[in-house]
Amino acid sequence: MQIRHSRDLEGRARAAPSPMTVDELFARFPEVPRDLRDEPVLAEFVRAFGAQLRVAQKPSPCVAQAGAGDAEHHFYTRLVNDLAVYGIGLARRERTLQRLETLVAEYRAHPATFACTLVPKKAPDAPRTGCR
Repeated sequence: MQIRHSRDLEGRARAAPSPMTVDELFARFPEVPRDLRDEPVLAEFVRAFGAQLRVAQKPSPCVAQAGAGDAEHHFYTRLVNDLAVYGIGLARRERTLQRLETLVAEYRAHPATFACTLVPKKAPDAPRTGCR
């Protein structure tokens, strides 16, 4: 399975001169709580998923329904959403860190193909869903 990006999205991802940092994560996603800054697992998470985090976009409500959305919306949902939920106080810190560790461990097991598992598989020529 290949994740296809729009041309402008690919250009933004390639234009990044260096690996993503934890500070860049905080700058891009203010919903990520700052108290996680010194956690080693967060630094590992950013190293592993920096390319996906750089293109991740928070989905609008109509995109988020029924599994719609493009790769960048799914990257946000799978990678940033748990951190945002913790940030508003609806999840425990330990559980959030455990979820990050699980994602990093899954990535380490299959680094070449793990990003493909972040996006739901669609049938060829399937109609695009979302707002109408």
